[in-house]
This record gives sequence, structure tokens and C-alpha cells, in this order.
Amino acid sequence: MLPTLSSTRHPRPARWAALPALGLAGGLGSALPVTGSMAGLGRVGGWPFGTFGAVLVVGAGLLVAAAPMLLAVHAVRRAGHRDVRPLLLPLLLANTAATLLLALLLPFRWGVLSCALYCLPALCVGWGALVRSRAAVLGALCGLLALYALAWPVREVQQHVAAHEWLKANGIPSRALAQVVVLPGAAQEPYRWDGTRLTAMFTVPVGGSDAWVGAETVTPGRADPCGPLLTGDGDAAGEVTPPCVVEGAGLWFRGTEREAVGYVLQRDGVTVTLTGGTQPGGDAAAHRAALRREILAARPATDAELWSRGRAGPTTPVARLVL
Repeated sequence: MLPTLSSTRHPRPARWAALPALGLAGGLGSALPVTGSMAGLGRVGGWPFGTFGAVLVVGAGLLVAAAPMLLAVHAVRRAGHRDVRPLLLPLLLANTAATLLLALLLPFRWGVLSCALYCLPALCVGWGALVRSRAAVLGALCGLLALYALAWPVREVQQHVAAHEWLKANGIPSRALAQVVVLPGAAQEPYRWDGTRLTAMFTVPVGGSDAWVGAETVTPGRADPCGPLLTGDGDAAGEVTPPCVVEGAGLWFRGTEREAVGYVLQRDGVTVTLTGGTQPGGDAAAHRAALRREILAARPATDAELWSRGRAGPTTPVARLVL
């Protein structure tokens, strides 16, 4: 029978040489279950995972995680513990839950800091579960709470570095070009920079895939507001040149009374175009009003928004360390 927290007989503490192996194995072993869980919640990748698919990935991940965790548990056992194999499954489940909570607070990227942080839940959970003294369990809980408390400031730093990396990697001359425009009911794809303008396509789920329903472009300076507009329709993108009507200072409507194609806005040294979206009930006037409202609400992206819409990999030693 395994000793309890109230027992006076405890296995002697694991040597520090074995615990780092447990933390590393736990961090790597929980990666697949956490990825499956996050995909099921819609927090990573945009994969079409339902609940059943996420459960399958989590189950497969636990099976894959069992091997490195078992090796680590054997290393701890050789360091002086009695048989701890019955603890393997509870240890895996507790570590996956702890790492999933960390993933909700701190999105993972393959930098030194992220890898180190994602190994710490396994180290804390393993220490408390294997040593099983009151001091060890209290220390493990305090370690986890400290890790979760640090998640917010670490995330802020990572997002700032990631935003800087994305701008630098793509040669984008100004942060003002990354304008956030929202099309209700549509998701924005990552920004693309071709050297002259920034483009973002908007999608909606159709069947098992996504279909384009709109487009945003941002060009430095004062581009021709009545020139061709980028549009997205299903799996194709093209350019159209609808009628051009001045609606106010720096604002042009593109379309007709029967069809609102989009709007053009010139402000803060950039030209923003927005096309597409849905036309509820075939009401062209309501569609036009919605497009006008959204383009007037355009603003530069925050660090958090560039974190999810830029997707630049680390290109400098600082980024490889911090992300």
C-alpha cells in the first residue's frame, strides 16, 4: 500500500539528478495531449477538431507520453524511491491538466523560455507525487501557483518580442500598416506583406474547410482610392473596380445602391480598403452601413493581435531565447 500524506514513513527525497529528467520527459510528453485539447477548444492552428477528435488526440498523446515518463520514473526510482509505477497514470493526467492550464494562460512557441516553462509543471507535479511529504506537496503547489502568476507578464514580453520580430522579418516599414478591421462572423487570416501593401483575407467555415468572404489591404501613403479593389470569393481572390463615391474626408464608398462592394479609408499616413462580408437578408443598405462602421473603427494592431495574426518565427538570438 502506498504511503499517504499523513504517513510518517516517506521514501527519501529524489536526488536532483533524476528530477530534471522527469521535468523534461513530462514537458515533452504532455505536448501532444495539450495540443489536442487546445485544438478542440479552437485555441491553436484553426484545425477542424471536434470534441471526439480532440479526445482521440489526447488519448494518443497520453500513450506516447507514457514512454518518456516511464523512463523518468525509473530514473527517480533508481535514485532511491520504492516502486512508483502505480503512480504513472495519475502523474501523466495531473501533469497534462497542469500544462493545459499553462497553455490557456501562455501560448506555446518553440523558444528557450517556452520550452523551459512547459517542463516546470511536470517537475512540480512529479516532486509532489513522488516524494509525497507535506512539504513536497506544498512546495509543488506553490511552484505551480508561481508559474501561473508569472504567465501574464511573460506573455506580455513574448507578444512584444513576437510583434517586433514579425515586423522586422517581413520588412514592414511602419506598425501603422498592421490595421485591425473586423468583419462580423468572419475570421482573419495572418497578414501577408508583398513589399508594397499588407493584405489580410477573411474566411468563414464552409463544410470541412474555410472560404474567403472578404479582404483588407493597407498601403503606405495615399493610394488611388478609386483604383482596383481586392476581393475574396470562396477559394478565389480577384480585383474589381466598382463605382467610387466620396462620403467624407478621407472616406470613399465603392459600389452601388444595390451592391456594397467595400470602402476605402485614408488616415494616419495609410490607405485601408475593405471589401466583402455578408449581406444579411439581401439588405444592401445594412451591408453598406456595416462596412462603413467597421472601416472607420480600423486601428493599428496590438502586440497580442500581431501574436496571432503575424506568425513570424524567431530570427534573432533574443527571440530564440524569449519566445
